[in-house]
Amino acid sequence: MQHELLFEIGTEEIPAGYIMPALGQLEKILGERLTALALPYSTLRTVATPRRLAVSISGLAERQPDRQEEILGPPKKAAFDQKGQPTQAAIGFAKKNGAEVEALQILATPKGEYLMVRVEQVGRPTSELLAELLPEVVTSLNFPKSMRWGAGRTSFARPIQWLLAVYGGKTVPFTLDTITSANTTRGHRFMAQGPFPASGYSDYVETLRTAQVMVEPQERRDAVVAEITRAAQQAGGTILPDDELVDTVCNLVEKPFAICGAFEERFLALPREVLITSMREHQKYFAVVDAAGKLMPNFIAVNNTNTRDAKLAADGHQRVIRARLEDAFFFFKEDQRKTLADRVEDLTGVIFQHKLGTMLDKTRRVTTLAGLLAKKLAPQHLAHAERSALLAKTDLLTDMVGEFPTLQGAIGHDYALLGGETVEVATAIREHYLPVRAGGVLPTSIPGALVGMADRLDSITGCFGIGQIPTGTADPFGL
Repeated sequence: MQHELLFEIGTEEIPAGYIMPALGQLEKILGERLTALALPYSTLRTVATPRRLAVSISGLAERQPDRQEEILGPPKKAAFDQKGQPTQAAIGFAKKNGAEVEALQILATPKGEYLMVRVEQVGRPTSELLAELLPEVVTSLNFPKSMRWGAGRTSFARPIQWLLAVYGGKTVPFTLDTITSANTTRGHRFMAQGPFPASGYSDYVETLRTAQVMVEPQERRDAVVAEITRAAQQAGGTILPDDELVDTVCNLVEKPFAICGAFEERFLALPREVLITSMREHQKYFAVVDAAGKLMPNFIAVNNTNTRDAKLAADGHQRVIRARLEDAFFFFKEDQRKTLADRVEDLTGVIFQHKLGTMLDKTRRVTTLAGLLAKKLAPQHLAHAERSALLAKTDLLTDMVGEFPTLQGAIGHDYALLGGETVEVATAIREHYLPVRAGGVLPTSIPGALVGMADRLDSITGCFGIGQIPTGTADPFGL
């Protein structure tokens, strides 16, 4: 017969970035272990929330099949003496495998002749095997950072609070440190704690849904999109598309509840990327745009609980984002005290690589190289290529990039325009970092492409020249 396995690891809140990789490991480890145990199954499905990693395996055989196993023993020359009588090596091998010496056979292999015995292996019940396997699966999961807690020895992303293990409707009994498996799960931390019994996957999903938990990631993601769309419409706008942020927020909540907040219109004077990044990186807020695609003085926050007083919740979020935007506004005003051109010589205080000099040294090399490339490939863009190469790294010295490192290039673009540089130069400063990954967006401007090539050629030749060659485990300069 076949039955369903439901296994859940209940924890404190796991970091959002750990969840999907952990599910991939869970699927791989369980699939490989079950195959090694000769336990066939139909489907394997993983689900998760910040407080749980779970797997459902349907059609899992009730027991291992009986099978005959061939076990190799010692070489023939060591198994029998000159008179053909079995030695202690042969006798010990037979005894170890529960066989008579007469049952031993000689098997020819590429390495010579060896003793061999055929042993009938009686299949074990799946429930017994799972009681041994599931604790091993838990301890086999790896995370970027793990921790220990209490008096136990188990290491995990966050402290484990409960273990649900049910096979064929019955609890799979085992203990991990001080936690004993059971047939119960827990609901939302604040809205329906539980515990609640679960006998199978369908029952589990519905039980958790009633307990204010959307355990299936796609269902929860769809709910996040629906919630933020609804909240943005309240402000008369739409959500600025951001699939990556949606995925992150999906793994920050067990059930999403969106709140629409607002900030002062004076903050719209900040560069667009600064506003978006302030909301996105620090607070995981979604930006709101109008029909023309312009940013509105609104944001959408996603809570993990349904608040009784939406205004009170919005006020709390608004206080936080106001402080963030005040900081950004201060950095922005301070940065305007010097143009990018005024910052070029200051690059001497930034080390690129101790054997390759400062960022000013690199800037001079890249400017020369960009000029050479322009003369060969696009002479009409020579002036723009050299000017943008000279200014390309100066935004690294700004307070804004110090606060938001991901904005390098983008801030350089905006500050270049504010400093009176041409659109061509500003665009090249932004685009010389492109593409940021394989298959990524490419530069649209010739000067941007020329400076990008010069920058990479300088890094590659310089690092290889000093023996700083990338390996499979280390590539600090992204070569």
